[in-house]
Amino acid sequence: MHMTLGELKSRRHEPISLVEIVSMEGRYYMVRFYIGGSGYILANDQDKAVLFAGACVAREVMRGFIVAEFDLIPPTGTDEMIGMPDSSSEPMRVQF
Repeated sequence: MHMTLGELKSRRHEPISLVEIVSMEGRYYMVRFYIGGSGYILANDQDKAVLFAGACVAREVMRGFIVAEFDLIPPTGTDEMIGMPDSSSEPMRVQF
């Protein structure tokens, strides 16, 4: 599900259990977060994922919210290999 920053601000009192800053092609980052067991992607008014130029910029947007944990999910080498099968393994996580 998607949620805009305005919608998230209206729920500021609800704790966010996890914020994942996900690398998209190693250049942009998107924010995925979990409230009450439901996962959301930070979206713009056109319902498209908001892409940030850096992980620190993405984290700064989440400042002021009650967040239990921040994780950075960097790209893996196999993400860029053509013809590699999808792996069912967990992505690498870095506490951020």
